Amino acid sequence: MISRDNNQINCIYASDSDFGKQLEGYLKASGKKILMSNINETMPTATQWQDLAADLNTEIETFLDFSNIKDVSNSSNFDANDYVTILINNPKAFKGAIILNGDKTEHISTVTDVLDYFEIDSADIKRP
Repeated sequence: MISRDNNQINCIYASDSDFGKQLEGYLKASGKKILMSNINETMPTATQWQDLAADLNTEIETFLDFSNIKDVSNSSNFDANDYVTILINNPKAFKGAIILNGDKTEHISTVTDVLDYFEIDSADIKRP
């Protein structure tokens, strides 16, 4: 199980994507403690992926960018365990990030999604 704390944001992401490289800075705008979990270094377990999908009321395949997976398409017919295996073997195919804060879980794929998650107007973000 992934820990949940109202004072900490847990972020599951892939550091090799452009979005992943920008993400931490935007999360810091929340003023909360940040725990970044890079799936290229530490992959969630199959059970954790299934729990995250259940929390988001979605299927694991929604986490995948099929254009980044050789010989697999979104029209392929796999079960949840197969999609977890695909994700574990192809971390570069992970789409966006999953952020958790307390009971709130969100699958995000754009900076706008991050801002919406925290109800932040981009004008409120201080630039370095």
